[in-house]
Amino acid sequence: MQDVSLTRYIIQAIRDEGASHVFLVPGGYVDNFSQALVDVDGIVPVVCATESGAAVMADGFARAAGRFGVCMGISGPGASNMITGLSVSHVDQTPVLAITGDAPLAWRNRDAIQDPSEQGLNTTNLLGAVSDAQMSLTNAQLADDHLRRLMHVLKGPMQGVAHLAVPLDLQLERQPYNYHPFLPDSSRQTRVVDEQALDLAIQMIAGCQRTVILAGTGIRKAGAFEALKAFAERYDLPVATTMSAKGDFPEDHPLSMGVFGWAGSTLANETLLTDDIDCLLVIGTRLGQINTMNWSEDLRKNRKLIQLDLNPEHLNKTYLADLALTSDARAALEYWSNFPRVNHSNADLAHEQMTLGREARRTWLADIRASKPAFYDQANMQSPSLPMHPARAITDLQNILNNEAPQATQLFVDNGAHTFFATHYWPISQPNSYFNIIKYSGAMGWAIAASIGAKMARPEQTCVAVVGDGCMLMQGIEIQTAARYGLKGMIFVVLNNKAHGNPKLRTGGFTQKAEELTDIVDHNWAAFAESLGLKGLSVADPSQLKSSYEEALSASGPVLIDVKCGLFPTPTKVFDETFMKEFNRYINNKGATNEQRQATFN
Repeated sequence: MQDVSLTRYIIQAIRDEGASHVFLVPGGYVDNFSQALVDVDGIVPVVCATESGAAVMADGFARAAGRFGVCMGISGPGASNMITGLSVSHVDQTPVLAITGDAPLAWRNRDAIQDPSEQGLNTTNLLGAVSDAQMSLTNAQLADDHLRRLMHVLKGPMQGVAHLAVPLDLQLERQPYNYHPFLPDSSRQTRVVDEQALDLAIQMIAGCQRTVILAGTGIRKAGAFEALKAFAERYDLPVATTMSAKGDFPEDHPLSMGVFGWAGSTLANETLLTDDIDCLLVIGTRLGQINTMNWSEDLRKNRKLIQLDLNPEHLNKTYLADLALTSDARAALEYWSNFPRVNHSNADLAHEQMTLGREARRTWLADIRASKPAFYDQANMQSPSLPMHPARAITDLQNILNNEAPQATQLFVDNGAHTFFATHYWPISQPNSYFNIIKYSGAMGWAIAASIGAKMARPEQTCVAVVGDGCMLMQGIEIQTAARYGLKGMIFVVLNNKAHGNPKLRTGGFTQKAEELTDIVDHNWAAFAESLGLKGLSVADPSQLKSSYEEALSASGPVLIDVKCGLFPTPTKVFDETFMKEFNRYINNKGATNEQRQATFN
C-alpha cells in the first residue's frame, strides 16, 4: 500500500469516485495540489480566470456529465468568489465539490493572510450558506471519513454542494492510500416509491377527461426521459415542461406542448391557464415563480392537481395539491406504465378507463394544436429588419445547427432579454441538451463559464452559449479558458443590444436620464475575443448570419460571434399579461399574513 501526501490522497480519491476534471485558480494555499493534479491519471486540471468561473464551470460540467463537478481555490477571497456559482448549484441541486486550501491551523486567529477562521474571512461560515455538507480537516487521517461523508451529497438521491477545507499544514502529510469509493448507483438503490399514493393518482387521472403532464427537472435528475415518454404514449397524455426541463420531453413529439411559463410556447401557455384542462399532473418541479407565471391562480383553479416529487419539502409550497406524493420520478413513471397487475383492482380499472379515453385525448390535443401556433410573433423569425431582430438571429442559428449537428448540440442560455428569444424560438428534441438557471438564481454570465465546463464533459458535442452584452461585462473574461484549452465546437453568441435589456424594457415612464442608466457601450466583443485567443466575428445584417454561423462551426477552436441586435419586446404575450396581473395581485396583498398570502394561491 503506497504512502501518499494528503493532497494526492484527495485527488486520487475523487478520481476513484468518478471525477475527471478539477476547475481551479492557482494560489498559495492550493500550491501543494499542483503536483497531484498532473500526476494522477484520469484527472484533468483546468485553470480558469477566476474562482467564480471555476465554480460555474464545475456546475456546467456536472449538468452535462451527469456526475459531480469539482472546483478548487484558496480560502478568503477565493472562497468568496465561488459563492455565486455555488449558490446556483445549491438551489438547483447540482452536485459540485468545492475544495478550499486554507491557512495552516497554527496560523488561525493571528492575522494571517486570507485567514479562514473566526477573526478572518471565515471560509466555513462563508460557504455554509450555499453548501449542503461541509467538512474541515483537522487531521490528515480523517480524509477518508470526510470524503465518503461528502459523497452522500454528491452521489446520493438528494444532491447538492459539498465543501472540503484542507489546511496548508496538513497537505503534505503522508499516509497509506486505502480509500474505498462510495457505493455506485446508490441513488438508484434508494429510490422512493409510494405505491398506494401512485394507485390513487392513476385513479384520479382516470376520472378526468383532459389531463396534462407538467414535467420539471426531476425528470432529468432521475434519468426518466424514456419512462416519461413511455407513460405519455401509453395513455396519449400531452406533456408540457418547465423552462429548465426544455427538451427532456422531445419538442417534436406529437404529444409535446413545449415549455410552459416564462418564454413558453403558445400551445402550453394558452392551454394550461384556461379551463381547457381538468387535471394537471406535476412531476419534479417546485412550481416557483418562473414555472407558474408568477404563481398564477389560473394554473390551479377548476382542475385536479397532483404533485409528485422526491423531496417532500417541495410539495404544497405554492399550491395545495389534491394529491401530493413523494416518489422518484423514474420509479413512479415506470410503475404507472406497468398496469395491469394483480391485487390492484381499482388501479387496474383506472388503467382500462384511461386506455379507453386515448382517442378522445388525441382529438382534443389535435384541436387545440390546430388553433394555436407553435410560436408567438412568427414573422419576426424571418425578419430582415435593421437593427436585427433577435428572433431572426436565433432562428437562423438553430436552423444551421439542426442541419449540421441535430443530435449533438448543447445549448446554454444566459439570463437577460435574450433568454426569452433563445428559449422560445429554439425547439429542443434531445434530453439534457438545454441549460438555463433563470428559474431560481438568474445569475447573469453563468452560461459563459458553465458552457465551457459542459464542453469538457462532452467534447464530441457542439456547445453554444447564447448570452447578452451585459453578461459579457460580468463573466466575459472566462472565454479565455475556452481559448487556452482550444475548445473546437465551442461557440459564444452575444446578442448585443447595447443595453441591460430587461431593465431597459421596464423604463417606461422614467426620465431620459434614469433610462440611460440601463445603456451599455457598444463594445467590439469580436475584437475582445480575438485579444484572448478566440476567433471573433461580428454580424450586423441578418443576411450575414448564415455564413457567420457556418464559419464558426468549421473553425478549429472556440469562436465568439458579436450579433448586433435591436431591443425588442419579449415574444411571450401571455407571460407579460399574466405576470403583471399576478404581480399586482400579490403586491396589493402585501399587508396580509403569510398564511393569508398562501391562501390566495391554494
